[in-house]
Amino acid sequence: MTLGLSWEPMVMYRAFRQIKNLQHDQLLDVTAINCLDWCEVDINVHQFFKGYSEGRFDSKGWPEILKLKDWPPSTLFEQKFPRHNAEFLTCLPFKEYSHPQKGYLNLAVKLPKESLKPDMGPKTYIAYGFNEELVRGDSVTKLHCDMSDAVNVLTHVEAVNVKPEKQDAIRKLREKHAEQDKNEISKAAQMASRGEEVINAPENGVRYDDEEKTSKLLEVKDVNNDAESGALWDIFRKQDVPKLEQYIKRHFMEFRHIYGNLLPEVIHPIHDQTIYLTVEHKRRLKEEYGIEPWTFVQKLGDAVFIPAGCPHQVRNLKSCIKVAVDFVSPENVDSCFKLTEEFRVLPHNHRAKEDKLEVKKMIIHALRNAVNKVKGVEDAQNDVQTVNKTQLTDGAKRGQKKGSKRGPKYC
Repeated sequence: MTLGLSWEPMVMYRAFRQIKNLQHDQLLDVTAINCLDWCEVDINVHQFFKGYSEGRFDSKGWPEILKLKDWPPSTLFEQKFPRHNAEFLTCLPFKEYSHPQKGYLNLAVKLPKESLKPDMGPKTYIAYGFNEELVRGDSVTKLHCDMSDAVNVLTHVEAVNVKPEKQDAIRKLREKHAEQDKNEISKAAQMASRGEEVINAPENGVRYDDEEKTSKLLEVKDVNNDAESGALWDIFRKQDVPKLEQYIKRHFMEFRHIYGNLLPEVIHPIHDQTIYLTVEHKRRLKEEYGIEPWTFVQKLGDAVFIPAGCPHQVRNLKSCIKVAVDFVSPENVDSCFKLTEEFRVLPHNHRAKEDKLEVKKMIIHALRNAVNKVKGVEDAQNDVQTVNKTQLTDGAKRGQKKGSKRGPKYC
């Protein structure tokens, strides 16, 4: 960020309260998702941001990791945070692609102003974080695939200091979780292996003592000592998707989701967004199928570009505020088409069905716009407005000819 505007959570909270709009409620109570059981909880905005900076723990001493769900709604981001919105758009890299209004290589911009447009953002992602991989209750965005391209900017990070007694409680609870996994996951793996659905499942569930995993965790801890490091990203290549899906289909019974229960089934390995690949699972994925993601840490001010069709997952190492915007690049239109078809055949009640992207309409208007530019004709997006103005003028003239004493009324 370059303009010096603060993205501190309490600053954003005060800015949110100061913007008074009679058309909208204050929305002081918001909906958050508890990353332990993936259930929604209602919480006061001030209390949420207090936990963002100071941390929250449940009655047993386990970190209570919350992430805000659609706050503020992307349609209201510009209204609720006009200065933050302006700074975000100013600092976007590769604006010819990423700018939501002026990106001339962003096909989503080519839609007429009067048409119903898909929600492309900007959107905020505000969540707590924890530097160690907890396995249960991690602050994660689970493995999924966006229908369009996206750029995600980390605008604020804040580490929460965990007292030694809290760390001891977490360690003891992790040992209990490991024992539970030893029983539940092993049984699930044995049952599935009879149908040849699971291969090389760990006999003791999640292996906390794995040498490679331990070294990887230490590596993340070292990175976390940097005050600007915020989130750990894993992005897979498009060509690795078939093998990734095969791995998840074989091992889905080892993953927990709603209420912390093991997954009973998968409809689509990626579009369900119920899987997060831990360090252990990434190790086994490489061992069994020879693929691995691009793994890197996003630091304060970093912009991460995610091409359409690339599965990805994120884990917050600290409390983070990210702002993202979607766009449609000409280079990835084929991926958008492919994903649209995949989403189309999902069950009607599937969560991914909510995503809509008018790719064909975007292409038609982009081609029309390009042809008009070559011909020297006025921008196609202004054609409708020109027609409307002409109709108003002609109507006014006809009214005057008929002797009307009142001209057209403009509001």
